Amino acid sequence: MMLERLRLVSKFRQAYGIWRPRNGGLQKCCHGSERRDKQDTMTLALGQVVWIAVKPVIRIYFIVGTGFVLARFNILSVEATRAVSDIVITALMPMLAFSKIVQNIGISDIKNVGIICLTSFLLFGAGLAAAMGVRRVLPVPRKWQGGILAGGLFPNINDLPIVYLQSMDQGLVFTPEEVSKGVANVIIFVAMFLVCLFNLGGFRLIEGDFTYEDEESESGREEKSELAEAAARPASADELESIPTRDSANTLPTGGERSEGGVRPLVPVQLAGPPLSMWNTRLSSVSSFRRRDSITSTMRSIDLRSMPPQGIADLIREYSNVDQFGKRLSMQEAAHGAAPYGEVGSHMTPAATQRSLTRIITSEAAVHKEDIEASGSTLPPWLRRFPLTKHVVFFLKNCLRPCSISVMLALVIAFIPWVKALFVKVPDGPHIPDAPDKLPPLSFLLEFTSYIGAASVPFGLMLLGATLGRLRFGNLPPGFWKAALVLVLIRLIILPIIGILWSEALVRFKWVNWGDDKMLLFVIVLSWSLPTMTSIIYFTATYTPINALDTTQMDCASFFLMLQYPVLTVSLPFVVTYFLKVKLDV
Repeated sequence: MMLERLRLVSKFRQAYGIWRPRNGGLQKCCHGSERRDKQDTMTLALGQVVWIAVKPVIRIYFIVGTGFVLARFNILSVEATRAVSDIVITALMPMLAFSKIVQNIGISDIKNVGIICLTSFLLFGAGLAAAMGVRRVLPVPRKWQGGILAGGLFPNINDLPIVYLQSMDQGLVFTPEEVSKGVANVIIFVAMFLVCLFNLGGFRLIEGDFTYEDEESESGREEKSELAEAAARPASADELESIPTRDSANTLPTGGERSEGGVRPLVPVQLAGPPLSMWNTRLSSVSSFRRRDSITSTMRSIDLRSMPPQGIADLIREYSNVDQFGKRLSMQEAAHGAAPYGEVGSHMTPAATQRSLTRIITSEAAVHKEDIEASGSTLPPWLRRFPLTKHVVFFLKNCLRPCSISVMLALVIAFIPWVKALFVKVPDGPHIPDAPDKLPPLSFLLEFTSYIGAASVPFGLMLLGATLGRLRFGNLPPGFWKAALVLVLIRLIILPIIGILWSEALVRFKWVNWGDDKMLLFVIVLSWSLPTMTSIIYFTATYTPINALDTTQMDCASFFLMLQYPVLTVSLPFVVTYFLKVKLDV
């Protein structure tokens, strides 16, 4: 009787597709409805999530440590560091940006691009507000008032988030396709970072901290010193007659009326320009720089490795772009007595304009306030009268940076389906005849850019390690450590909380959802959890004179940056673990 009842129950379940399998899970029913097995819906253990969050940090610090060791052995010298940095920003990073955006961004992602741009301004604004609050409440040296604002405003939103994402493509949380799209989203963040730092003049926050010597007061001090020295010793009548006056120092003899013997007497003619004492000061600074630079440049790189590790003074020597008066000097022109860069009047020759543009778009930290003033100097006078003309021209000049051009070009290609189909296969897109290898006709360009661009991230992290290995700081201003520590805690603990709240707000606004846009939301939270940009060191070195005795700006920037990376080892994994486990429910 019991057997017959079980047989009937079994037939009933088979008829309606609701039988219970042996493992206790739910299987596919005879009606074709697919249900997930209990094992498939099981979330990851907390220990697994913690390891997923910590493993990328270990990878990052191993690469950073490699750069640190190479710098300590002078293999990655300051000259090599700058050369590799210029290669990254002019070639490697633009190629990585082009390949990732074209492959992973489409017409349906326009909304996400807009969300990234909005998030970028909120992120930069929040960091700036935090730095302003710290500067107002806690002791910050007068010479680093703008530097602390830049430290709060600009995160290191380049190599760190990319390598972190690429370490999570094992499929436990994100698929390789989702990670590639996340890298493309990070690159759009990078483009917004470049716009704020260069196009909108964010670098002026750092440059504004530097006050340079006054040229007239310097020349006056030299003349007083010479007069005092002359007064301290007795002089003969002949010597007194031969001493030139200040006015005659800037004159040249020329012919006047003929004397009785038929010889023209020499009449002094005033020369336009600064006094010779000012030129002597500048040329002595230039010659000092050239002597120091020639010693290093004539030494073979293999011999450099037997010397003590290069330090912050060598970094300043390589990057410094100004003299003690804050003027950028062209070494070759100054050596021949030509006018220094930036003092050729309101007009620049086409050759000088071309050199300035090349320097701006191929260097990371070689931009100066004089570049803003010189922008638009070749335009007609009536157009230069408008106050915003030079700023608009400077903005457009910075759009010619290789990374900016690459991002704009890639987005145009990605948003036009039939153009994108020339590079990658577009599902439900226009049909483009394949090349003989059954791939899109221009796929070889993506293969080229992907192959070259892959070197961008490891090189960038090694440069970070090399820079950190050279940082030193002297006597910090009293109480500054409090301001630096508080801003670091805000940067790495408070801002990530705001980032998580912002991601929840985006979901509540129904702009995104946790299922389809989880990678975008993760990238947003990751971007709020990053330390200050490494470029703050390069910019500070650029505006520091080579022979500067007071290096308060560099000391503060070094201490502030070095303080963040130990905290990052704890803060970043904690934020990622919380977001994955609580918000994404992995």
